[in-house]
Amino acid sequence: MLYLYLCLALCAMFLTFSAGRYLSAKTRLVEKTIDETIARKISVSPIKIELARLKEENGVMRNLLTDMVENEASLAHASYMSEADKARAIDSRTSRRREIFGEALLVLRRPERSASRQFNI
Repeated sequence: MLYLYLCLALCAMFLTFSAGRYLSAKTRLVEKTIDETIARKISVSPIKIELARLKEENGVMRNLLTDMVENEASLAHASYMSEADKARAIDSRTSRRREIFGEALLVLRRPERSASRQFNI
């Protein structure tokens, strides 16, 4: 008789555990579906598109700033160069500085064009 009660108790525990796991899995599936739906709705949001554009421009500007720092530091170890090499290095640095500033101006003017396009729609 004791084995019957023990067997019934084990079966009840197993069924309870199985039902809990089933309901938990079903809840996770519904939560995943809700998250996917929200992500799909947000992915076409104009705010998300604008945020992605700003992140890209931020990365571009960070790279330009890095280029500026590297360009300015390029002559820091120029004490062992000849005068002709120093002059070439200074000219190269000056031309690279102009290129970097030109790229920065291009990046800074890009949002003006996109903003004017938004208002023309």
